[in-house]
Amino acid sequence: MTENQRDHRQTRADSDDRMTPEQYERVRELFLAARAQEPARRTAFLRAACADAAARAEVESLLANDARADTFLKTPVLGTGFALGTPEELAAACPPDARGPAPCPERIGPYRVLGVLGEGGMGVVYRAEQEHPRRIVALKVIRPGVESRETLRRFEHEGQVLAWLQHPGIAQVFETGTVDMDTGTRPFFAMEYIQGRSLSDYAERARPGIRQRLELLARLCDAVHHAHQKGVIHRDLKPGNILVDDTGQPKIVDFGVARATDADLRLTTVRTDLGRLIGTIAYMSPEQVAGDPREVDTRSDVYALGVVAYELLTGQTPIDVAGKSLPDVARAITEQEPPPLRALNRALRGDLETIIAKALEKDKTRRYQSASDLASDLRRYLADQPITARPPTALYQFRKFARRNRALVGGVAAAVLALCGGIAGTSYGLVRANAQRAAAETERNRAVEAERLAEQRRAAAETAALKVQTINEFINSMLASADPGRVGREVRVVDVLKRAVDELEAKLGDQPEIEAALRNTIGVTYFGLGEARDAEPQLRAALATRAAVLGLEHADTLAALTNLGVVLLETGDLAEGEAHLRQVLETRQRLLGPEHPQTLDAMSNLANAFQRRGRVAEAEQLWRDTLAAQRRVLPAKDPQPATVLNNLGQLLKQLNRPAAAEPLLREALEIDVVAHGEEHPQTLSALSNLAMTLKALEQHAEAEALLRRIVNIRRRTLGEHPALYTAISNLARALDDQGRLAEAEPLAREAVAGMRATAGAESESTLISMNNLASLLVRLDRAAEAEPLYVELRASAQRALPPDHFTLHIFARNHGECLTALGRYDEAETLLIPSYEALVRRLGARHQHTRKTLQCLVALYEAWGRTAQADAYRARLE
Repeated sequence: MTENQRDHRQTRADSDDRMTPEQYERVRELFLAARAQEPARRTAFLRAACADAAARAEVESLLANDARADTFLKTPVLGTGFALGTPEELAAACPPDARGPAPCPERIGPYRVLGVLGEGGMGVVYRAEQEHPRRIVALKVIRPGVESRETLRRFEHEGQVLAWLQHPGIAQVFETGTVDMDTGTRPFFAMEYIQGRSLSDYAERARPGIRQRLELLARLCDAVHHAHQKGVIHRDLKPGNILVDDTGQPKIVDFGVARATDADLRLTTVRTDLGRLIGTIAYMSPEQVAGDPREVDTRSDVYALGVVAYELLTGQTPIDVAGKSLPDVARAITEQEPPPLRALNRALRGDLETIIAKALEKDKTRRYQSASDLASDLRRYLADQPITARPPTALYQFRKFARRNRALVGGVAAAVLALCGGIAGTSYGLVRANAQRAAAETERNRAVEAERLAEQRRAAAETAALKVQTINEFINSMLASADPGRVGREVRVVDVLKRAVDELEAKLGDQPEIEAALRNTIGVTYFGLGEARDAEPQLRAALATRAAVLGLEHADTLAALTNLGVVLLETGDLAEGEAHLRQVLETRQRLLGPEHPQTLDAMSNLANAFQRRGRVAEAEQLWRDTLAAQRRVLPAKDPQPATVLNNLGQLLKQLNRPAAAEPLLREALEIDVVAHGEEHPQTLSALSNLAMTLKALEQHAEAEALLRRIVNIRRRTLGEHPALYTAISNLARALDDQGRLAEAEPLAREAVAGMRATAGAESESTLISMNNLASLLVRLDRAAEAEPLYVELRASAQRALPPDHFTLHIFARNHGECLTALGRYDEAETLLIPSYEALVRRLGARHQHTRKTLQCLVALYEAWGRTAQADAYRARLE
């Protein structure tokens, strides 16, 4: 680059001038005409043909770029099949000494070459086999003859950018460096080899439904958001740069035109000067088409995602660019509105049309401000929740609430109708019975007594009718509180419940039975939403009222006692929870007999308490007794045994007996699918238990497929919920077990953040997800990053969990393992030995966590050089 060209570029970067479409066309014509001249005559030609100094300087800059081997941006990492230009353009751009078929050596460094995937002006991409670890990779090597400083810097840039990005939705770079070849030392990088099809080909061949396409788009948005968080804008998102692998996972490739957003990196990244468009025109945002690099930011990728979404849903791009000149295309992208989705497919009208329109806003300030925001609205649409892309009216909000809660709204309506119908029938029957009795008593001269009895029956009917009316009024009030005009555009179920709780005592304080029934229902609903702490006070109040009004042995009182006991197990009050569940079992055994279905249900709940308290032998025996009794007394197709089968299978898996657990869990899953359907929470719980057991059996492919299925269903049906983040954490653990640590880390981090937001910072689920993330960091050789997380985790666990809870010792064990990795052996020993002794006492020597602690002790003493102690603990392990 000459000094004049540098000065010109600096001046342009400091100005606010933009090139109009007419100027673009003029520069384009001049450039093509000048390039046709002999190089020595180009300057004189331009002076004669163009009086505009700025336009002439722009053409000179383009000619200077054209003279260099500047074709790297047209060479994607997977070959010319995904290139920005046509093969003819690539061939023309390639310098003469770099053309011709690429040689296919047998080896390149530590890689065995299996074939050529693709080649372009600068890079050759090979399919190769890496020896350690053994895997197939895509190996990109710079071609000889194009080693200008600029192209080498760009090659290094692409490898560096891809290495930053570690996400399941982005093709992963494994290694970068140089390798000695016959033609000299060549830079290379090795990346994930993806077996799959382009997004367009996948849509055409697999023909996924609209819901599946939207789920795929949301996952693409997640990947783009990850890149943006790492400071990288792709700038060329299009179906050809998106592959869908055999599992249905989308993968974004070709970050060769990506730009780092970090200011410290801008001097080393690809320059995008005015008049030089990087990317593919049909997918460019208006600001990208305008050619000013200062206007291109992460929202430009959001626009491209909108184009990809439009095309994936309709089969065509929003702006037709075929056969148009560059000025016409630029004018269309900046000014022309695309056809609304409903005009192409009426099934796409409504909220979905609004979401895509917002992503395609010409003004980037009106667009979604992040790819994450777009993903969130897509998932809200899939979950029938209000989207953020439109101001919701009260009617719109209520319609969304009703669609999300069909069972609740339908159940409320059915209950009200049934209760009202029941009262009407009861009243009619009572009146008729009273009239007959009164006539008989009149005949026997008992008119006064007849009238008294009639009055009692009328009073009973009126009382029942009043109860129905009171419940109906309260439910109407609760639903009315969801009016978005009063409470804002986002109405959550928990917010409705909290307002209902505030009104309970004031409205129903003089009707304790009704108040207790509603508190019990609200408590159970809180628990189902993952809000155990909010559930507890409502269930305590319901229990106290029912015990006082109905007595300790009434069925409603025992139901409240069971609900409270289960919630206390979740909140960590294990001793009290066990006491309540034991009381329920003893009462039901005495009143109903040892094999009544309600008694067997109480046995299962108490076994769960035993397991939570680490008394696994008692839990196993009680569940086996329960299962045997259920098989004796229940009908063949009764779904109740599924819960016991699940719990017993899960316990056996924890006792390091996964082979014994697998058939029980498969049987439980079959029962749940028939009884509840494939997406019911209980079915998904059984599916999760089976997946984690298959993971323990090293049946990784099936385990991973099941876990991904659970995550997808949880995202669609629950949204942000502890159950979703439990599923994500389990998937991260499965990937971790396969050695796919880079894929596991973003999922583990998402699980921690999600659990903190939905279950609370000190819930047991949050603590477990933190432990999983810290353990993963240790295996990533980042123990220094994991150690403060363990300190925070153990401090929170000591506040949240009962003293001597076995989970505390597991967390201490893992912290000790981290300290061993850091070489802090004496500190590790003070954690590992007490943890081992406590786990032997609480879980037994055979439990998987106890044996894991023994392994950690062996590793500690081996690293410490204390062979005798290592051998002693190894003997216990064997």
